[in-house]
Amino acid sequence: MVRLPHLLTAFLLLLALPGTALARSWQGITPGQSTQADVVARFGEPSTKGKLEGRTALVYKAEQAIVGTRQAQFLVSDDGKVAEINVFPASQLEKEAVLGTFGKDPQKTFTDDFRTVWLYRAIGVVVFFAKDGAVEAIRFQAADKSHRPAPAAAEGPAAAAAPAPSPAAPATPAAPAGR
Repeated sequence: MVRLPHLLTAFLLLLALPGTALARSWQGITPGQSTQADVVARFGEPSTKGKLEGRTALVYKAEQAIVGTRQAQFLVSDDGKVAEINVFPASQLEKEAVLGTFGKDPQKTFTDDFRTVWLYRAIGVVVFFAKDGAVEAIRFQAADKSHRPAPAAAEGPAAAAAPAPSPAAPATPAAPAGR
């Protein structure tokens, strides 16, 4: 019989292994794992293909927009893997929907032009809000391997007193073309 302390130790060791932080998939495409070929196989040839932020950009917009989006951008690194996905929703999403989907405790920051941004580092999701408070874009990227949620034992006043690191605000995704 395996004892609880041994299971807990094994679980904690698994968390400490490099590469165990996984990105959140979107429509079956996972940043850091899926390839450019996977994107084309899933969605067909993109509306536009070019360079954006130094990476190959596969952009699906207008008639080729993926269902539920105005536009989706898949940024592919030189190794052929999807590094980032920027999704511009077709319908208005409110903050409550984001909290219900990705979690109730995002790290909150803002862009250079003072628009709200929520970071979900452990799953590699960044949510950008428009000035009216609706979701403007959702970015899916590789998860931050150094960020892990605090264990339950670390909760309470002592844990709350420790300040969270203050990262630089992420760059806003390139606005959809032809809006």
